[in-house]
Amino acid sequence: MPAVWLPYGSTSISIRVDPEDLAWVVSREPVSDYSVMLSSLKSILKESIGGEAALLLDPTLPSVLKEGIAGSFRELLSFDLLSPVSTMEASIRSACLVSCPHPDPIIGFRGLGENLFPFYPELWKEFTSVFLEAAESGEKIDLKPYLKKLRDNVDLKVIMLIPLASDRKVVSGNPVEAYEALSILQPSLVSTQTPVQILVASAGGAPFDESLSRAMSVIPNCLQSVECDRIVFAIEGLKGLGLPPDTLAGNATPNSPLVAKYIGFCRNLLNGKTVHVVSAIPESLLRTVLDCRAHDTLLDAYRAARLFLAKGSKTGIVTHASFTVLCSKSHETPLKEEA
Repeated sequence: MPAVWLPYGSTSISIRVDPEDLAWVVSREPVSDYSVMLSSLKSILKESIGGEAALLLDPTLPSVLKEGIAGSFRELLSFDLLSPVSTMEASIRSACLVSCPHPDPIIGFRGLGENLFPFYPELWKEFTSVFLEAAESGEKIDLKPYLKKLRDNVDLKVIMLIPLASDRKVVSGNPVEAYEALSILQPSLVSTQTPVQILVASAGGAPFDESLSRAMSVIPNCLQSVECDRIVFAIEGLKGLGLPPDTLAGNATPNSPLVAKYIGFCRNLLNGKTVHVVSAIPESLLRTVLDCRAHDTLLDAYRAARLFLAKGSKTGIVTHASFTVLCSKSHETPLKEEA
């Protein structure tokens, strides 16, 4: 019975599933040694950043890269992913966004500039309004028109690290060019051909599981098109929710962080499902936000998920759910099932 390793923070944890019970494993492992990208990233930054340009570091950027360029450029330190801006500078005229984007079922990809929309009230108001409607219906937002408006409002270059690309690892361009390049370089849809009763998923380790709000993409990525009854999530979450403790989905308003609105969307996707989580996040917080059950080990969580299920009930595993969107079996890219 071979072990399947799931990223968990800066390490990995393993799970063994009886071959009779294992339906499939989706493993889309990104580059593990990001330091090899540091030299290319520094060179591009030196060419891209002018005298007054602000450097914006997407929170999902691996720490080795953040540390490698920290202090070398003018940086907006209070920048945060998908959060409204209230205390930061009122406008940016020239900027360079460095990100490690990953797929998102509602807005296509996180890390392309949606985190800069709050600098422009009209754009932010329009985007959040459409986002609220999409979160209710589960429909996808076309991010490109917003990126075009962003391009027209600010001299912005996006430098993206593509950890799943087989050739180019660093891509740069304006927001629209980055969007088009990402769509080509980073295919993300994977089709599952065997229904499962249990889904086991990891966000992909640090930095994608450093907080529950950061790892929230695991839920829509995996559950919008795949049915299952029981779920096991591996989310380290050393930073807890990653939002103010009083931020709850039921209180979300157009001025709330988009991640807060995601909580309500995710709760709807989890409705009726039993959810077990291996995490450093306090169980009280997990229950409040997602009505999850907390466990100390992956084995404990999996055993609890299998309780009262018949032998042969199928399990599916996703090792890097922040980079993987599961879809129906009709998609043209079928998943190879593993025994």
